[in-house]
Amino acid sequence: MTPKEVPLCTPESVARSRKSKQLNAWAALLSGCLWALALGMISPPTPQKLALGFLAGLVWANGFEYVYHRFILHLAGSYFARRHLVHHRATGTPEEAEHVNFGESPLWIVLLFVVNGLPVSALDWLSGLGIAPGMLLAFVAYFVAVEEVHWRIHLGGRLPSFLEPARGYHLAHHDMPVGRYNVFFPLFDWLLGTAHGPALADQGHARPAR
Repeated sequence: MTPKEVPLCTPESVARSRKSKQLNAWAALLSGCLWALALGMISPPTPQKLALGFLAGLVWANGFEYVYHRFILHLAGSYFARRHLVHHRATGTPEEAEHVNFGESPLWIVLLFVVNGLPVSALDWLSGLGIAPGMLLAFVAYFVAVEEVHWRIHLGGRLPSFLEPARGYHLAHHDMPVGRYNVFFPLFDWLLGTAHGPALADQGHARPAR
């Protein structure tokens, strides 16, 4: 599917997908913000630590997105790869809207925050840095942004001009799914040399067909 093509999804399927996206966003907001609030009440962070934590959290979230996408969703033969394969195969078809959201339900999003929140909180406690609240807030912002941008990329939604290149970047991953694992901010793709997918064609990861 080229960046300008829009899948022929039914209005009903798009509406269901939009509703799922909204529920996922609420799950992320409640999970991350309540956790950050609880940590902040136990040990109130300074504005400087909150800002530092937010920056660190953006890097953490980008790295988690990369690792999760590359090594879990594209791990050949795994349950997660089989589920992700459905998304790849639906791209450009009338079923695309049914398989574009992250997680099958808001419970998956809550689990996602538990998986990230526990090590972040533990490392913050052990180090005494006091930046976990900011990191969790950043993870919320990053998750909501990734899902929104990903949804708009696949369903032809409007993107700000500075994010429009992300459409072609991500859809290129669907054409050659052995690179470009970040959706719209390819920091770890750049750091780990996977910003140009075709050069990685022999790495042996699952290669979902469209």
